[in-house]
Amino acid sequence: MKNNESKLSAEDIEQGLTDGDKYIRRGFARRTDFTLTPEQIERGLTDVEWYVRTAFAGRRDFTPTPEQIERGLTDVEWYVRTVFARRRDFTPTPEQIERGLTDVEWFVRTAFAGRRDFTPSPEQIERGLTDTREYVRLAFAERRDFTPTPEQIERGLTDVEWYVRTAFAERRDFTPSPEQIERGLTDVEWYVRVAFAWRTDFTLTPEQIERGLTDVEWYVRTAFAERRDFTLSPEQIERGLTDVEWYVRVAFAWRTDYTLTPEQIERGLTDENADVRTAFVKRTDYTPTPEQIARGLTDENADVRTAFALHAKRDAEQRKEDN
Repeated sequence: MKNNESKLSAEDIEQGLTDGDKYIRRGFARRTDFTLTPEQIERGLTDVEWYVRTAFAGRRDFTPTPEQIERGLTDVEWYVRTVFARRRDFTPTPEQIERGLTDVEWFVRTAFAGRRDFTPSPEQIERGLTDTREYVRLAFAERRDFTPTPEQIERGLTDVEWYVRTAFAERRDFTPSPEQIERGLTDVEWYVRVAFAWRTDFTLTPEQIERGLTDVEWYVRTAFAERRDFTLSPEQIERGLTDVEWYVRVAFAWRTDYTLTPEQIERGLTDENADVRTAFVKRTDYTPTPEQIARGLTDENADVRTAFALHAKRDAEQRKEDN
């Protein structure tokens, strides 16, 4: 008798799941080419070895009973508790949530904090945001089912771990103060600087703009170049269009709040990077020369050739209308 397309017989499966070697039992528990019986599931979830219990807890081809869930969430081995906490085929009770969020093992606390099938209480939120482990703080900072207090925001934006600071900087349920903005835009970690550069709920000062456009990290320079709430100076435009990083050059090429010079157009159309060339071709604030069109139609990159072909088509239609 075959079992779910498995090449193993039911007898082979049963023998493997009851083998005296825990690693063999675990290996069979991890297989996904057969369906377990209720008896095999129960036996696996109560195996004496946590390796085996964890393997069974990680399977997604069965729905555990309330008794199995409770037993898994209170298992003596934190790995088993974590795997059960990550399952999404049951809704934990308030008691299970509170117990999970206060588990001695941070893996379990993080797993519960990452669930979205309950709303944490103010006490649970505060406790999570001040947890000794940064991953728990991060998991709470990434939740969007509560509005942090001013104190929690300030504490999050100054957390010792950059990924917690970044998670708070990416929230849109508060408006940062001028001090928080300046601090975020000058954070030692570029992820935080980028997160603040992407915010649109404040106006940058000329000093912040210039500093962002000349940041040592191209991610930050790109984020600033993609903003549309300030006007670039001719010097900033030229510097951006000649940036060593092509992502920055592309971001500047897509801006339509300035007029390119013939030299900038020619340089962009012959850029070594195809994405930059394509961005320049797709601009509609200039008419490419016949030489530029001919060169573009034979470009090694298909996107560039296609963009130039559309240019040539539009030009031909315009000439037809003019005649």
